[in-house]
Amino acid sequence: MVDRFWSVSVTSNGDDTVKTRRFKYSVLPVLAATFLVPGISMAANEAVPADDVLMRAMVDELARAMTLQMEDLEKPYFIQFNAEDGISYTINARFGAIISSDVGRQRSLSSNTRIGSYELDNTNFSSRRAVYGGASYGANVNLPIEDDYMALRQAIWRGCDQDYKSSVERLTRKRAYLKDKNIEDRPDDFTRESPVVYFEPVEKIEFDQKAWEDALKKVSARLKKYERVQDSDVTLMASSGTTYVVNSEGTRVRTSGGAVLLVVTAEGQAEDGMRFSDYCRYFEKSVDDLPSVEKMIGDVDQMANRLYARMDAPVLEQYTGPVLFEGVASCQVFRSLLSDGIAGKIDPIGVSRQSVSDIENLDRKLGLRILPRSFSVYDDPTVEKLGESPLMGSYHYDDDGVKARKVELVSGGKLKDMVMCRVPTKKLSGSNGHGRRGSRSNVSQSQIGCLFIEDKDGVPDKELREELIEAAKDEGLDFALRVTAIRSPDLGASRQDLRAYFTKLQQGGSPLGDPVVVYRVYADTNKPDELVRGVEFGSVEFRSLKRILAAGSEPAVYNYVGLGYGGTSPSSSIVAPSVVFEEMDVSKIEQEHDKLPILKSPLSR
Repeated sequence: MVDRFWSVSVTSNGDDTVKTRRFKYSVLPVLAATFLVPGISMAANEAVPADDVLMRAMVDELARAMTLQMEDLEKPYFIQFNAEDGISYTINARFGAIISSDVGRQRSLSSNTRIGSYELDNTNFSSRRAVYGGASYGANVNLPIEDDYMALRQAIWRGCDQDYKSSVERLTRKRAYLKDKNIEDRPDDFTRESPVVYFEPVEKIEFDQKAWEDALKKVSARLKKYERVQDSDVTLMASSGTTYVVNSEGTRVRTSGGAVLLVVTAEGQAEDGMRFSDYCRYFEKSVDDLPSVEKMIGDVDQMANRLYARMDAPVLEQYTGPVLFEGVASCQVFRSLLSDGIAGKIDPIGVSRQSVSDIENLDRKLGLRILPRSFSVYDDPTVEKLGESPLMGSYHYDDDGVKARKVELVSGGKLKDMVMCRVPTKKLSGSNGHGRRGSRSNVSQSQIGCLFIEDKDGVPDKELREELIEAAKDEGLDFALRVTAIRSPDLGASRQDLRAYFTKLQQGGSPLGDPVVVYRVYADTNKPDELVRGVEFGSVEFRSLKRILAAGSEPAVYNYVGLGYGGTSPSSSIVAPSVVFEEMDVSKIEQEHDKLPILKSPLSR
């Protein structure tokens, strides 16, 4: 959406080869429009706002595109344009100095052209040239940032023409493939939805770039006090944008909003060379919602002291027993083990053998128990706040122009439904307002918005700790483990954390990231909790969720933008209580460590 991209290098070592993958992602598609102002609903036959040149160009070019036809081949039966228009600011500081300060302004448009029919079209087909995944369908073009009607239409026309040609070719290959295959229970490729006309006023960001440069200098300078911090980074990303959805069914949706993400990271090494990182993160609706500079400096002090304590903590060799995931760490567990699976996945033909990974797709578990019987789960993107905490996964309409709505997913521990876009699965059909696009996707896929996990038998956190200790005693253990943070592939994570996470994933490790902050909780309550370091989880699978022994009654909020090889996911929120797992394997990370730097840091002089 803007021409300012923030890059993260992730290096992994495997088979004696070092591979570096650089992720580039636009600030705006993942930060803008997370909070939306009240809009104006209009009848489908009312005109597009006269002052919105981009919307008029999209609507007019869409009408012409529906007449596209190449020789004796079919015309499109459906076309959708998604456009993003906005501005973003990115400031980066380190040890009291500004590294970069940029502003980006961009418009872009994605075209999704479908040839054939709702029952059978050019999508949901995997072959050497038509790879399954959102980024492989549709076309993406940059648009003029000026309101020049004909220049906008010219750019839209080029993108749509390219999209139509590739769509016709793909449908031809798909039909030829189907003639030679016996495919049972193939779902339709697309579902019909009622058109929507809805316009929100365009929201613009108020951002004092110089003032925030000064603020980041002060926050980053605080880390000069800590000579064992080898590297640090303070990054502020603020954006405001307007998104458009226009399709041939008559949907005309314009939403507008903004968001800001400020992350402080610090890295260091223990005496044995083991590397560590820690962070402070603020994800808010606007810069006005960020804490004061004084509050952030206080948080930086806490982070640095926590990092020091971790570097000096003993290494835990091995542990098997109950584990308490506290606060945000519990939300991160549900993100890793549940959030992807409850999203209805496209079921493409042309794949020689379908994946049956439980975490990837829970379609096969519908009607079965996946959590303890006291648990319920629902997704409701219409909830904008929980207490004072914003839910950044909130939205009014999804990227297909379908109104967001609450979906009851788990009741009595049993999976009842899934979040769905307009692409059916073998068992479910019909969107429930959860079609969302990542930074590299031209078409929508099913994804969570605001996921709520609840336990009707939840207990106060003090009692939950007692449950943990009692479970340890039952196993004859002297201590149990308490985890308060897990390594996750999030926008704003340190390069060190991202490298470690993706290296583990490449080597076939669990999708549950390593515990970052973990304590021994002694069965002898006279002993204080002891911080330990250098551990990873053993095999943790989706079925581990059935082994939740107890849950708290106080929910934590985790807002994030996921980062992967396919780019960034939309901003999402998970609300969950702390949980105790009956048993998990935890062991020392076996790896070689770099030696400490030869010279001491200049900060120590």
